[in-house]
Amino acid sequence: FWHNHFSTEANEIGNSFYSYFTNVLLRKNCIGNFETFLNEITLDQGMLRYLNGYVNKKSAPDENYGRELQELFSVGKGPGSNYTEDDVKAAARLLTGWSITTTTKDAQGKTVNIIPKVSFNPANHDIADKKFSSFYNNTVIAGRTLEDGKLELDDLLTMIFSREEVSLHICRKIYRWFV
Repeated sequence: FWHNHFSTEANEIGNSFYSYFTNVLLRKNCIGNFETFLNEITLDQGMLRYLNGYVNKKSAPDENYGRELQELFSVGKGPGSNYTEDDVKAAARLLTGWSITTTTKDAQGKTVNIIPKVSFNPANHDIADKKFSSFYNNTVIAGRTLEDGKLELDDLLTMIFSREEVSLHICRKIYRWFV
């Protein structure tokens, strides 16, 4: 069920490490707290790669994950889902700055491949405030200049999970899948 909900395609992400770590994450969180699960999948190497989160920069925000976060993973497209296109754009701006590191320098300064890891580059992050629509109670998430973009992500998920539609959407999906 969760692999279908948070789908990635191995041939699209192109690295078996990404698929492996996504699978581990799905299994680790399959019966836990859904908000924690969504937080972790947002910063998963495979998901960052699959939905272009790793190229989402303040100079060119990529709306792919910001849209899927709301449309597929949390709020859904049900009758009470009234998020807007501006909400998608604000979420995209909020999620800028995350990337995947696949190389490093060894002691001799030679570039070597490493297991992919997620990193945050504050220089690529949009530090302006992000304003959301009335669906999200006109919430403004303060932009931050901190080295860790996790705080804004936490605020985004708190805002999203304040909507009853998240529970309704997930329950509908579970019902359709199993019944």
